[in-house]
Amino acid sequence: MSRNKNLLMILIVAVLVFLYKLIFSSKDKGSFLDEIRDKEIKSRVSKKYVNHENHNIPFLVYGNKDSIVVYRDWWDKVSVGDSILKSKGSLEVVIKNSDKIERFNYEDKFGLDK
Repeated sequence: MSRNKNLLMILIVAVLVFLYKLIFSSKDKGSFLDEIRDKEIKSRVSKKYVNHENHNIPFLVYGNKDSIVVYRDWWDKVSVGDSILKSKGSLEVVIKNSDKIERFNYEDKFGLDK
């Protein structure tokens, strides 16, 4: 009887781990980078805001209310009205105005090889 209980507990734990991975797998760093990589941006920054309800994550709003997460050390280098460019398949964002060109790369933040 004790052996059956142990097997049942192992089975329950395995099912719970599987369900957890299935439900929350899209929340990992890889999927965040995949989401960024899939975007193509050719627009202007229309707004900057910090989402206080979501861990104070900074966002740049561009175009028709689309937005992209940026890192805090990029925040002061971007102004409303700057051009924002990003090629689909790339993790590099280019911010331009008449005075500057800034290049930001999400791979640099994660220490990934290029």
